[in-house]
Amino acid sequence: MDRVAAFIRHNEARISARWIEEVCGDHPAQYACRPVLETQLPEFIEGLANWVEGNTEAAESAFARLAEGQAIERLGYGVGLETLMREYSKLRVVITRELLSLPVVDADLRDSMLRLHEGLDIAVNEMMARYGARRDEIRERFMAILGHDLREPVATVTISARMLASNPALDREHRLVASRIGRACDRMQRRINDVLDFARGHLGAGIPAHPTPNDLGEISRTAVDEIGGANPQRHITVAVRGDLHGDLDRDRVHQALTNLISNAIHHTDGPIEIVARESHDRQALVTEVTSHGAVIPEELRRRIFDPFTQGETPGSGKGVGLGMFIVQQIAVAHGGTCDVKSDESGTTFSIRWPRPMRVERAAG
Repeated sequence: MDRVAAFIRHNEARISARWIEEVCGDHPAQYACRPVLETQLPEFIEGLANWVEGNTEAAESAFARLAEGQAIERLGYGVGLETLMREYSKLRVVITRELLSLPVVDADLRDSMLRLHEGLDIAVNEMMARYGARRDEIRERFMAILGHDLREPVATVTISARMLASNPALDREHRLVASRIGRACDRMQRRINDVLDFARGHLGAGIPAHPTPNDLGEISRTAVDEIGGANPQRHITVAVRGDLHGDLDRDRVHQALTNLISNAIHHTDGPIEIVARESHDRQALVTEVTSHGAVIPEELRRRIFDPFTQGETPGSGKGVGLGMFIVQQIAVAHGGTCDVKSDESGTTFSIRWPRPMRVERAAG
């Protein structure tokens, strides 16, 4: 019988106790889930012993059961992947310390210890894979809840509020209240959409876009009309220049523009100018949203398109900082780029939307 395998089997209780002591010493409040560690460690030790002895089939079966059970239970307790990895690093240290108490270190013993560490690596990698897969399932369920179970009732409330707001049988005060409810529902819908887009862009395969022939000028005017109508106190202008036809996902481009205009409204007080134009080489369309307010510091400009960054700007107080990230992801989905420039003359966010090489027709 292999000495390392026999040793860890014989000392399983002591290894378990010392490991739990090490783990709970770091985060004592977190280990209401301590029984999970205690009940599954014996099977893990047996799996390691089998691996050291060369019984890989039995060992891999034990590792798979451990990953399916403990990793998923730990996720259920809210234990993060970093914490899970730290726990098993401590287990490696505890087992190694125990093995160093063996009186003789010969070649066979060293080989067995190497196999033990190989088994630990395989088990931990299996656990990480199961943990990640389960976390992805939970994320997808979360997105489904947002996408259906919340958006549907918000849409119902929005429609009802608009019907009440336009009902001439109600007095003016009640119609105003209904209008406020409708606007609040619109804001909730935008927040839900932002979170869904963040999940797709940051955690998944990116925000989807389905470009079709569209006119950037028409999209820009529609976005300004929508935002301007909800903010009549703000002076918002739009200028269009050149041939603005290209392959664009109309809804996504509209979303990006309304995010930029809303951002300007929330962070500045002066006029807002929107320009939609052809690039000088005619191989791209460009949108520019310029506002006038405090200069954005260079350090913040470097990460303005990162998620949650806007929430860190002084005095912002609105949103969760996903708007600029989503703008960038929409541009990326079109093969485009985003940029921001800010100085005393104003702050300009620009998006370059590429379009295929255009074939010029001969006159006549």
